[in-house]
Amino acid sequence: MEAVRDGVFRGLALYLLWWVLTEGDSSGLTAGLVITVAITLISLGLFPASRYRIRPVAAVGFTVHFLLRSVAGGTDVAHRLLKPRLDIKPGYRTFYTTLPKNGPRWLLANTLSLTPGTISANLKGDCLELHCLDITAVTEDDFRDTEARVAAMFSQRSRHEVEQ
Repeated sequence: MEAVRDGVFRGLALYLLWWVLTEGDSSGLTAGLVITVAITLISLGLFPASRYRIRPVAAVGFTVHFLLRSVAGGTDVAHRLLKPRLDIKPGYRTFYTTLPKNGPRWLLANTLSLTPGTISANLKGDCLELHCLDITAVTEDDFRDTEARVAAMFSQRSRHEVEQ
């Protein structure tokens, strides 16, 4: 039953996206329906229904957090590049995540990769290795804050929150 509900939700979201991209042009609605059904079936095959449900309010908070971190990170990288002497301390930082496997961990790794100055180099089990332009710029607190926001979005609590 969950797979059907997930399929209907995905199909409606994709069809809405199609409608927006075609600017509501009614001549493409039939083709959009056929393509949407096909893409929905393919997506369900590649990414089966998940037991995780995204909390919309937490998703908005996560999005704002991500955008602010991206702007701050981009500004920091630009500032470093404009200095006469390149002020970087490249290296790797390793963090251990408490998020459940699959979706939440992948979102955390990809979110940190999209923040300027960092890229996820390796995700094995609960170990996430980041390559950083400045290894002092990404702190344990920054990592835990982003991890907690991802956990909240997926209606999870990180082990660090439970232990405190």
